[in-house]
Amino acid sequence: MKKESPEYTSMMHLIKSIPDLIKKISKQFNQQERWLFRTHMLPGLTPPQLFILRQLWKQDGLQLKVLAEAANTTRATITSIADTMEEDGHITRVQNPEDGRSLLIKLTKKGKDLQIYKSPIDRDINGCFRDFTLEELTQLYHLLKKLSDSIEKKDNPPEHQSDRIFV
Repeated sequence: MKKESPEYTSMMHLIKSIPDLIKKISKQFNQQERWLFRTHMLPGLTPPQLFILRQLWKQDGLQLKVLAEAANTTRATITSIADTMEEDGHITRVQNPEDGRSLLIKLTKKGKDLQIYKSPIDRDINGCFRDFTLEELTQLYHLLKKLSDSIEKKDNPPEHQSDRIFV
């Protein structure tokens, strides 16, 4: 029986631990955002709804498929989130003037007005990175991007993968 090297054993331990750490961090960010929503009197919003608002604050009038791609989820999931947001008066669906077969998601006044909370929420979230140097943040970004690209290259097309919004 061949003995595995300490380096190989350490590497395998890290490979097994990293997905759990990523899930934990994702859950922590979601919990932090939920706490911030309550703090800023936005108890009805969920992290996925804020994600959609953020996309629309950058560019109002997006198709559901564009929002689904940005969130790395299915159109069905985005449609469900958009339904709730429309019922709550944050967004509306309008006919796409460039393609009559599709709809655009647009912000209502209520959805636009929520943008005043973006800066305080971003400031609080960004505080999680205050102990990082520019070099560390750059390295972290590139490593996470490399991991994301590696996962994307897998044989399973996104429509056959499980819903992975915000993970």
